[in-house]
Amino acid sequence: MKAKIFVLRACGALPISILIATLIGVGSAAAGDLSMARYIELSIARLELSKQAWTTTKQPPGRKAMATLFAGYGVDETNYLAYTSAHRKAIDGYLSTHPHARQRIDDLSAAIANAIAE
Repeated sequence: MKAKIFVLRACGALPISILIATLIGVGSAAAGDLSMARYIELSIARLELSKQAWTTTKQPPGRKAMATLFAGYGVDETNYLAYTSAHRKAIDGYLSTHPHARQRIDDLSAAIANAIAE
């Protein structure tokens, strides 16, 4: 239990959905086990974290917060970016068949762009 309390304190302003996913072990898979659905989930969580940071502090999320987010999914930023590069067509295909996920990504991206422009 102490480890979980530490995680909550260390994460500071991470959105509660990210904290819950981390604490219940959603991120226990190895980097090679990242499925397309989990990749999209992580992408949305990453955008939510970015939106929160830009709208509240007018700064990008801190490295520690991002590292905590990625660790919750069992990857690091390098693994995430490599997955993005290696699976570009599959990602586009997945988003074509999951319009709600594409819309969420588009909405978050627009909100981040607006927050940066302000």
